[in-house]
Amino acid sequence: MKKLKAAAQELSDRLKLPEDVLLGSAKIVVTAGRKILIENHKGILEYSPDYVVVNLGKGKLCFSGQGFLVEAMNNEQLLISGALESMQWE
Repeated sequence: MKKLKAAAQELSDRLKLPEDVLLGSAKIVVTAGRKILIENHKGILEYSPDYVVVNLGKGKLCFSGQGFLVEAMNNEQLLISGALESMQWE
C-alpha cells in the first residue's frame, strides 16, 4: 500500500496535479473566517456550536469558535458556517 501511495505522490508531482486529486487528501478552504469547506473528509467526530472535530483520515482537524452550524454534508464535502477563532491539526 505504501508503494502505491508513493507512486501516486510521484505521479502527482510529475504531472503537477494537486495532491487532493490523486491521493484523496483533504482540502480545507476558509472564507473570511465565517465559512469552512472541507473536501475528502471522513466524518465529524465531535460537534457543538463552539467546537468541531473532523476526521481527515490522516489526522483530525479541530475548530474553535462560535455559532457553528453544519450547512451541508455528503461523503465528499462538509460545509460549516460560524465565527472561526482557531483551527488545530492533530
